Amino acid sequence: AEDKFYLYYMGNCGDRKRVEGLNWTHRNNQRIGVAVAERPDGPWVRFDAPLVNVTPGFADALCCSNPSVTQRPDGGFLMVYKAVGDTSPLPFGGPVLHIAARADSPLGPFKKHPEPVFYREGVHFAAEDPFIWQQTGHYCAIVKDQNGYFTDAGRSLVLFTSNDGLVWELAPHPLVSRTEILWDDGVRQNVHALERPQLWLEDGQPAVLFCACSPSGDAQSTFNVHMPVELEETPQEFPHRQHYSENPDHPPG
Repeated sequence: AEDKFYLYYMGNCGDRKRVEGLNWTHRNNQRIGVAVAERPDGPWVRFDAPLVNVTPGFADALCCSNPSVTQRPDGGFLMVYKAVGDTSPLPFGGPVLHIAARADSPLGPFKKHPEPVFYREGVHFAAEDPFIWQQTGHYCAIVKDQNGYFTDAGRSLVLFTSNDGLVWELAPHPLVSRTEILWDDGVRQNVHALERPQLWLEDGQPAVLFCACSPSGDAQSTFNVHMPVELEETPQEFPHRQHYSENPDHPPG
């Protein structure tokens, strides 16, 4: 696996219909795939069958998407993905949970762990968009809290930790970021959404947190924000300054 790149993605099949709002046929046919290349610029090779498919009667019986993958200390691979069940009324279905799965190869097969993670009892859709990584012998995950189910910060990004990647606990200092941006000039801007967290790791340590930002809820005004990470004494805390530049010739910082 060391001489190749693996791109984990979600794809779907649908009805080819243009609709107002979300096309539920497309959403409910989401599955997880993987593409492989020897270089980041390709060529990329993908497969005709999903890497992770739905399992009837399981938490992902309706659809599965939003994969995040990291290598385990033993050389295997851990994936956490969003799972939507089919026990609640369609088209939304639900509940929306997350499932951990392990494999010996980056190409699978991934064995699904039966117990969901990042959930609150009685909450239909508590979390979304996890990013997982392995650090100093344990696992970490930054997860979008949909509505203050894990902290008192409302919609936010929170930190979970795990010893085995299958059982996760809220970190002692869980709040990573509220839905706000602190600019270099000291102005603090509240935003509609700050989500899809992704970490850039340098020498195995978090260095930059990337998020998709929607300042007002208007889909035409979204952008990526880059947040340099400064670790304190433990990896459970992520104080940071946030930077953003719309000019690709002027990188953040």
